[in-house]
Amino acid sequence: MRPNRRTHGLVLAGSSVVLALSTLIAGPAAAKPVDPAEVEDAYHRAEVVNEQVNMIDERLASTKQEITDLNADIAEQNKRYNAQKEELSALIVQQHMDAPLGPTVSLLGSKDPTEFLEGLGAVQALSSSQAEQLAKFSELSDQLKARRSQLADREAALEDDTANIEKKRAEVEELHEAAKKLFSQMSTREQAKFMDSDTDLNFEVEAFGRTKQAIDFAISQLGDPYVYGGTGPNSWDCSGLVMKAFAAAGVSLPRVVGPQMSAVRSVSMDALQPGDLVAYGDMSHIGIYLGRGKVIHAPRPGRSVEIHGVGGYSRAGRVG
Repeated sequence: MRPNRRTHGLVLAGSSVVLALSTLIAGPAAAKPVDPAEVEDAYHRAEVVNEQVNMIDERLASTKQEITDLNADIAEQNKRYNAQKEELSALIVQQHMDAPLGPTVSLLGSKDPTEFLEGLGAVQALSSSQAEQLAKFSELSDQLKARRSQLADREAALEDDTANIEKKRAEVEELHEAAKKLFSQMSTREQAKFMDSDTDLNFEVEAFGRTKQAIDFAISQLGDPYVYGGTGPNSWDCSGLVMKAFAAAGVSLPRVVGPQMSAVRSVSMDALQPGDLVAYGDMSHIGIYLGRGKVIHAPRPGRSVEIHGVGGYSRAGRVG
């Protein structure tokens, strides 16, 4: 028996309706959950470049100071150069006025041997004095040229770094936006968990002297927000917090993670003591060890200065 075409068509149509309804009921395919580690890594990439910005910023400040010092040095050398030049010129002019044909000509007609020898000695002394002045003048001239060349180099470096820092800042912003986009794809519960900062210190830190002063300063910043390039007083990045904490204890540390770790004595992660600096292996992040496996640090945008576990840190250094 042949199938009824109309009936068959209705069956197919009905199947299509059922499929369409089931799709509407189920809704669109669920988006793939965002791994918090992926978001953390995105923020970390921005922090890596932020430390590069900090490094260039420090270099800019140093270069500007070098240029100021060089300009002052060149101005002082110019004064000495012009004074020596005038003195040497006057000496040469006076010599030619006294003896237009040369200082030895007036001695040639002398019939007194003693007068001749005394005059010759005076001429030799004058020539020796001129030679010494010429040597000093030449040395000062070379120094002045070297300073001017050095100034030109520093000005070129300043120009390059000024252009580069703007590119790096734009890169930080781009990476930060990418991280925020990933964050926005997380569930509300995951977002809340991801942004939570532990600002409670539930044990007494065993530290003394300058180390305790530095730790106390850092602890007093708990809850302050993270800001790229922040060095206080109310917002921080990781290296800015470390620098200012130890500055409060009278210890001068560089501004950037890498130089900070180079400025302290390396210690094993197994031998950590409160007040030791702990850093990531790529020198992109740093904190201060408190003891009991805890670190105080400024983590990343959206979070505040917090207490965190020592996991993830692989380098350690001790101040003093």
